[in-house]
Amino acid sequence: MGLMQGVSAPQLTPIRPDGSVDYDRYSLLSDRLARGGIQGIFVCGTTGEFANMTAEERRQLLPAARNGAGKAVRLMYNVTALNLQDIRMYIEWAKKQGADCLSVTPPYYHSYDAQTLIGYFRAAAEIAEGMPVYLYNIPGMAKNPITPPILRAVLEKCGNVCGLKDSSMDFQTFLEFRLAAQDKPDFELITGNDAQVLAALQYGGAGGVIALAGVFPELCESVYSLWQAGKIREARDAQDTVLKLRSLVRRIMPVMAHKEILRLLGFDMGPARFPFRELNEGEKAEIKNTLVQLGLL
Repeated sequence: MGLMQGVSAPQLTPIRPDGSVDYDRYSLLSDRLARGGIQGIFVCGTTGEFANMTAEERRQLLPAARNGAGKAVRLMYNVTALNLQDIRMYIEWAKKQGADCLSVTPPYYHSYDAQTLIGYFRAAAEIAEGMPVYLYNIPGMAKNPITPPILRAVLEKCGNVCGLKDSSMDFQTFLEFRLAAQDKPDFELITGNDAQVLAALQYGGAGGVIALAGVFPELCESVYSLWQAGKIREARDAQDTVLKLRSLVRRIMPVMAHKEILRLLGFDMGPARFPFRELNEGEKAEIKNTLVQLGLL
């Protein structure tokens, strides 16, 4: 089995009433996810609000995750930054704290050409010095897409780039990534789209790192385990439920909708972290009613 084979969760971040990160609750949530049967936890991913955090907050979430999850669950740590000094700092911290692998998105805000993106990923992989690196394609957020030619160019020079998380939401792109990496048989192509886990598995993907696994780990993991057991109809039913939940959270507000579901399930995530806002009563009622209709509450 590959390093991130199966279903992993980009962990949400609990917040204290004063707006600071609640590391103790983060560890408790990591334990909840580990007991839910998922294969890995993605620390400081998009769903974890990494872009809204200080460097020190991002650093301290990694040992908090390990304290809660123990050694059995793989930890993927996001080292994305817009300068080499911070990338190096996060990578060195990840090695010291025992992360299993690293993730890096394209640089964001400015528009960059393919040559620049190739150089960026090669630099991060070189700093990682043999530690497993997963590229993270999320053009809706980072603005700069990883393309199949960029992936091929990075793989030609960087042996420690061992996978890619594709959150393009475009399954054609996912398929083209699979072809781009076909000369590296152990390459792990992972979907970041909650709705496409089963489809990704059926077309040679390794699994998914999906936001809803941070809320319903057992349900999301079952898509993988049922598929692996050859129970395709049951896997499809589980995937359909995940799809309905994905439509719900995206219709309201990702991250805050996920946190409200956790609250309804008995795990308080605290207030919204700036610049997010609190959900209104109508939004909360829609979430609760949908969970009741799906038999999840």
